Amino acid sequence: MTTTETGGWRRIETREEFVAAFADRPLVDDGIRFTITADGQISGSVDEQRFSGSWYWLDGFFCRTVCLNGKDLGLDCEIIEQRGHQMRYTRNKGNGNSSIVEIGVE
Repeated sequence: MTTTETGGWRRIETREEFVAAFADRPLVDDGIRFTITADGQISGSVDEQRFSGSWYWLDGFFCRTVCLNGKDLGLDCEIIEQRGHQMRYTRNKGNGNSSIVEIGVE
């Protein structure tokens, strides 16, 4: 696969790249804090509401299912990009909204 880079953002193409860059580290922004573990789990909070779920890598996309306060938010596959200490994820296979989080420290 070829690496795509736009505006300093580099697309993450493989599960191995994703795990090396983001797994088991806090990802934070205003009102949101979560961790994506190397073994396929997601947990955190958004605006003080807890969420959890699981993830897998498929055809160059980060695919996740999460529940927010017990409500199933369904499956979404996202494009993942990195720029420095930031991760940008774009929902709906790159056709949806994008969000940026900082790679935090414990």
